[in-house]
Amino acid sequence: MYCHFQGFSRNFFIVFLFILIAFTDSFSQELLRIKHFGNNKGHLKMFVHTPLNINKTKPSPLVVVLHGCLQCAESAAQLSGWNKLADEYGFYVLYPQQRRINNPERCFKWYRSKHINKNSGENYSILQMVEYMKNNNSIDSQKVFITGLSAGAAMSVIMMADYPETFNSGAIFAGVPYKAAASLIPAVMVFAGWRIKSPEKWSKLIRAQNPDYKGEYPSMIIYQGSNDWIVNKRNGVELMKQWTSLYHISTQPSETITSFVNCKDIERNTYKSPEKKDAVIFYKVNKLSHALLIDPGECKTQGGKSGLFSKDKNYFSTLWTAYDFGLIPTPEIAGKVSAAPNQQNITFTVPLTANSTYRWTFPTDCTVVKNENTNSITINWGTASGCINVIETDSSNCRKQYKTLFVNLITNE
Repeated sequence: MYCHFQGFSRNFFIVFLFILIAFTDSFSQELLRIKHFGNNKGHLKMFVHTPLNINKTKPSPLVVVLHGCLQCAESAAQLSGWNKLADEYGFYVLYPQQRRINNPERCFKWYRSKHINKNSGENYSILQMVEYMKNNNSIDSQKVFITGLSAGAAMSVIMMADYPETFNSGAIFAGVPYKAAASLIPAVMVFAGWRIKSPEKWSKLIRAQNPDYKGEYPSMIIYQGSNDWIVNKRNGVELMKQWTSLYHISTQPSETITSFVNCKDIERNTYKSPEKKDAVIFYKVNKLSHALLIDPGECKTQGGKSGLFSKDKNYFSTLWTAYDFGLIPTPEIAGKVSAAPNQQNITFTVPLTANSTYRWTFPTDCTVVKNENTNSITINWGTASGCINVIETDSSNCRKQYKTLFVNLITNE
C-alpha cells in the first residue's frame, strides 16, 4: 500500500512536471523576455510578443502595453487580448514589467519625480525598450502606440508627455494627468479627484518637458468608469482638459454619442483639431469600476479575459482601441453625415455578408422606408441630429459592431 502510494505520487509529480513545462513553453512562445536592452535606469523587465507569421522585411506597428498594480506582463496580455489581435493583423507588442523589488504592489511609479521627468527612471527604461525594438526589428516609427491600465495608464501619459515624437497615439484606462502628483500624499489626493487645474496649467507641465518641441502631440484616447473606486472619474475630465489644451482646442466635444455602438453604458466624446483630426476621444463608461472593458468569447470580434481588473460589457475595448489607433480598418456605416429636417429617402449601408442578418437602430423620430433585415436601410429623417447603428450577426451567431454614425441636422437658421 505504501509503495503503491509512493509510486502514484512519483507518477503524479512527473505528469505535473510535464504539464508545467508545457505551460512554461507555451507562455515563452507568447512572451519573450529580453534581458539586455540598455542601462535600464528604472530597473524594469522587458517582454515582447512577436506573431509567428509577421513579415519581418516590412515595417510593422508596435504597441506598448503597461500593466496596472498587482499585475505583470502575462496578466496584462491575458486580460487585454492584445496578442490575439497582433497575431491576426501582424504587429509587435511590448510589455514592460515592474519588479517587486521596486514596488511590492508592482505599480509603476508615476507619482515620483525621479520617474516622471524626461530621460530618468522608469520612463527612460521604457523608452530604451522601444528603441531596442526599433533597432532589432523592422518597426514603423510612425506607428508606435501605447496603452495602459491604472498605474500603467498614468505611466503611459508620462511617456506621451515626455516623448511626443515617439508615439502616434495612446489609450488610457483609468489614468491621471501628467504630473498630477510628484509624491505619495498628493497621489492620494489624485485618486480622490481633488487635483483640479485649468487646461492651460495642466498643459504647461507637459510643454516644460519639451520646450523646443514644435511637432504634434500624440492623440489621446481616454476610458473612465463612473464607478471607479480607485481612480475618481474626475481624473478623466482633468486629463481631457490637459490634452485639449495641448491641441489648443475647446474642452467642449465636437461630437457626443450617448450609446456608442448600441452600448447604453458607453458615451463617446470626440474633440477634433482644426484639421478635423480626432485629437482626443473620451469614453465615459457608466457602471464600470477600475477595469478594462471586455467581451469574452470565441468570435473574431470578441476578446479579453475575465478577472479582477476586467469587466464584461459586451465591448472588446482592445479591438476598439486598435480601431481608434488606426492599426486595423474600422467597420463603418456608409451614408450621409448630415441631413436636413424631414429629409426623405436617406440610405445607409454596410458590406453584405452571405447568411448574415442586420439589426439597425436609428432616432425615434425617423421613419423607415425600406429595411428587409439586410445590409442596407432607407429612412426619412426627423427633426434632430442623431445616430445610426447596426449590428451584424453571422451564421455562427457571432456579432460584428459597426462604428456609430452620427448624423448632424443642418438647418438654415
